[in-house]
Amino acid sequence: MILESIHGAEDIKRLSLSEQKTLAKELRRFILEKTSMHGGHLASNLGVVELTIALFHSLNLPQDKLVWDVGHQCYTHKILSGRKDDFDGLRQLGGISGFPKREESPYDCFNTGHSSTSISAALGIAQAR
Repeated sequence: MILESIHGAEDIKRLSLSEQKTLAKELRRFILEKTSMHGGHLASNLGVVELTIALFHSLNLPQDKLVWDVGHQCYTHKILSGRKDDFDGLRQLGGISGFPKREESPYDCFNTGHSSTSISAALGIAQAR
């Protein structure tokens, strides 16, 4: 499994296009499996799998800042940034959040929830640079 070898953005950069397509299938399977156990935001996360792989492949993460329009689209982001092994505790007491959370990873540049904060957050991050 390709997913087992992914621990951060540098691992994505080494994948061929064919391997990225296989990874997308593995990610969808993984997200379906984990959300079927404890619930979660399924459709929004399945819809951004290829987008997230492309961003991890193209950007210099975590130095570049990735701001999600809707916080609950971040499952693939969390998995690819080294939190795959924590997914059994997704949205559980003491487990990882279903949203970006700075305390969890340097890949999460700000804490957010559902929506309407991405533009102001991205502007603030850009102005602070």
